[in-house]
Amino acid sequence: MPTVLITGCDTGLGVEFARQYAAEGYRVFATCLDPDTSDATRAIKGDVRVLKLDVSDLSAIDALAGELRNEPIDILVSNAGLGKHHPPFGQTDFAYWHRIMDVNLIGPMKLAETFVEHVATSEMKVMAFVSSRMGSITLNMTGGSYAYRSSKAALNAVVKGLAIDLQPRHIIVLALHPGWAKTETGAHVDVDRSVSGMRAVIQRCSRHETGCFFAFNDTMLPW
Repeated sequence: MPTVLITGCDTGLGVEFARQYAAEGYRVFATCLDPDTSDATRAIKGDVRVLKLDVSDLSAIDALAGELRNEPIDILVSNAGLGKHHPPFGQTDFAYWHRIMDVNLIGPMKLAETFVEHVATSEMKVMAFVSSRMGSITLNMTGGSYAYRSSKAALNAVVKGLAIDLQPRHIIVLALHPGWAKTETGAHVDVDRSVSGMRAVIQRCSRHETGCFFAFNDTMLPW
């Protein structure tokens, strides 16, 4: 039975990733800030274990890897992230910028380093990082959102580097854009459609596509 580890399962995309993988018979490790209040704890049926994790707490990532030390992880889904609060130029919240980098960039890199052995000993060997087209420098036509854009652009750079460094171990590393999923007001992509699309990309990608940046509809995006 394949196993998936998903971060950010408090609400939204993370919960839907856990629900869909559990429905297909995967063993699911769903991490969240508070298992007592997480939607994953209440809403998902199947072989799901909900675990506490703040990805900005690096020692907590080490502790979780130790707790799961005998568990091969077929798919690591780095989904936890911060995205709201986009002050305009001239009103930058630098403390928040540090916070968003901790969650959107440093945490995912720590996950990759800490869980690489778990992934390498699995059958599927996939690391998937939920990014955003707002991290694409080529596609930035509107400016603004400096903290969020830079965190996702940096995450994309990490994905590309990991793909090269982990290729000898046959680990596939992907950056995924979920679309403007309905986890916030005004969005137009259903969460289940977003997640099923990203899962389809994860499922079909082969080693020659490691280090690529795909939208949920399987469109390749420019860096």
